[in-house]
Amino acid sequence: MEVVLAAHGDGLLATDLRSGALVASYEEGGQVQPNAFGSVDAGGQHIYAVQASKALWQTWDWGSKKVTYRASLPEKITAMAFSQDAAWCFAGAASGTIYVWLASTGSLLRYWPAHFREVTQLLVSSDGGYLVTAAADTNVHVYNLADVLSEPSGHPKPFHSWAGHSLTVTSLCFLGGSSGLHHVVASGSLDRSVRLWDVGTGRPIQSRSLNAQVHSLCAGAAASELVVAGAHGELRSLEVKDFSNEGGVYLGHSSTVLSCAMSLDGSRIASCSEVEGVRVWETRTRQCLAQVHANRDLKVSAVKIVRHLPHLPGLPPFQPFQRLLATGDEMPSVLRCFSGRQLALKQRMAPYTRVEDILEHVHWASGALATKASAASTVSASADLGEQLAAARESEARWAKVATELYKLVAE
Repeated sequence: MEVVLAAHGDGLLATDLRSGALVASYEEGGQVQPNAFGSVDAGGQHIYAVQASKALWQTWDWGSKKVTYRASLPEKITAMAFSQDAAWCFAGAASGTIYVWLASTGSLLRYWPAHFREVTQLLVSSDGGYLVTAAADTNVHVYNLADVLSEPSGHPKPFHSWAGHSLTVTSLCFLGGSSGLHHVVASGSLDRSVRLWDVGTGRPIQSRSLNAQVHSLCAGAAASELVVAGAHGELRSLEVKDFSNEGGVYLGHSSTVLSCAMSLDGSRIASCSEVEGVRVWETRTRQCLAQVHANRDLKVSAVKIVRHLPHLPGLPPFQPFQRLLATGDEMPSVLRCFSGRQLALKQRMAPYTRVEDILEHVHWASGALATKASAASTVSASADLGEQLAAARESEARWAKVATELYKLVAE
């Protein structure tokens, strides 16, 4: 079951994405930070939220109205995200500092000043390989988590830094999956632009200027279109392959669209505005299917779509987040991202995989063997020279076969 989480002034409301029925209400959460709430684990057994006005965060068990765990934070947090397996918690602060905790023990693994203004959003790849951060300083950084956790001293350096925006970067979105380096990151900003960045090479792919400030981005698993939410009731889709093609427009909001989220299969979109509550849309027809929370006296600041899978195992009890750095023995092992996008890899390997070059190398190698065999033949019998020549030809044929198989693998 997919559920729409709506953040408001005193907690969260959860509604069924398909029916629009209210399934849970999470109270006593205070004003929720728009980019710091969601599901702790993949099965939606625990819901978390950070308070916007205090350095506090809390969790609820699924279906429980009352807070089951509340803890303090080192400073006011403006963005939070968990890894796919709920092992790590990442938090971005108003000061621009990034914090990393080990969720099972509460150990503070690392913190560093990643930005010089408040962090607006964090994204974590599903394989736990890297972290993407955005901030009000107009920059987007990509960190390899192996670098973050393996260097106890000094500040980790991002392996990509993107500075194409001129105003606050308000939203980030993965395109084409969320594991490895075989996909794209989309960023939206108050400068009314949307940009696509290649994670494998670090290069900008394309950009698009819009008529309104961008507040939120979302995309489905297929990543065929990107949905943009912005000021003046703007909610539209853009074709990922070519931003110059006009996408569809979702008509219905009359005020600033603060947030949007897409279902896993890409068939539904949830959005919220300043005065109209939450709307659920069908992407195929771009029609509004339902409007929820409109009759409630509350202001919805953000929405997220999470999955609730009741049969998955639960998490261990939450531990208080520490404020002192953990020792090196507590550092977990992490994956390191070495590969890049397929096209970039093929282009990089092209000079080394041409058949002509490989065969020429084999020819010279076999020539060297023949020369060596010829020198040895001056002190050997003619029968030995014939055996060495046959061995050289056999080696040449073997290398030619290996070169052909290697070329086929690269071409595929």
